[in-house]
Amino acid sequence: MAENKHQHYLPAFYLYNFTNEVQRNAAKGKEKRETKIYHFDFAKNCIKERPIRKVAIEPYLYSHRSEDGNYDHSLDHDIQIVEDKAARAIQYFTDVMKSALKEKPQNIKIENTYMDNILDLLFWQIKRHPDLISDYKANCEQFLAAEDQSTSAAKAMTLEAIRQLGNRGEYDIKEELDKKNKIILCISSPHAHFITSDKPFVRVNSSRNNGIAVEGTEMYFPITSNMLLFMHNNGKNREFRLENDRPLLRKLNACIARHASNYLFGSSQRYLQKIVKVNR
Repeated sequence: MAENKHQHYLPAFYLYNFTNEVQRNAAKGKEKRETKIYHFDFAKNCIKERPIRKVAIEPYLYSHRSEDGNYDHSLDHDIQIVEDKAARAIQYFTDVMKSALKEKPQNIKIENTYMDNILDLLFWQIKRHPDLISDYKANCEQFLAAEDQSTSAAKAMTLEAIRQLGNRGEYDIKEELDKKNKIILCISSPHAHFITSDKPFVRVNSSRNNGIAVEGTEMYFPITSNMLLFMHNNGKNREFRLENDRPLLRKLNACIARHASNYLFGSSQRYLQKIVKVNR
């Protein structure tokens, strides 16, 4: 059963938001996953331009083979629901951005539901990376072997653990993220942009450890090439802010680059080359 064989650990719609107009026009209205994107490949140490469908994928990453021999894609389907809601939320913020750039209002109201949908996407990005899944699978295999059981159930155990990760027990990641002040930073200059990576959620704390619940931790999640979610400290602030601070932009992109593992993505090949040269 080949359904959902190639599964993205960065959603195709998300990566599409880091392509440029030339690449989108060249796709001629095809699916977003057919649009080409610039990316730095750490394994091959070079920048390439390839269709989105060929990057940040793993075979059956969120699926496991059931006892009847067929694949269980239930986790992949659940993640797709999260992605669909997040895609609508990003379109909402894109519309807000366009209006803000045109009218430049003093205050911009944000619908909480859309912010929550972005947080759901972020929550899953924290725990869906293939490196993490591989580590969990190795632990499950070790446990089953120690119990003198077949390791064939290791993948199913792994995916259930990933499903439950961070949303049960005393420390609830989603609950901690909900507590934070949140700002959507929108770049007001057409000549600047954010990059992203295969590990787009970045935490920084200059004085202490950078745990999500630790006071003073700053957290960044690029949403599109011109929007980024910034979270810090506990509070109820939810803001949308136009930003044209070039030093801040360079700082954020450098931070994103340093925390990447497999790929960096950007809408400008020249800028991506510069980022790689300076930060790797």
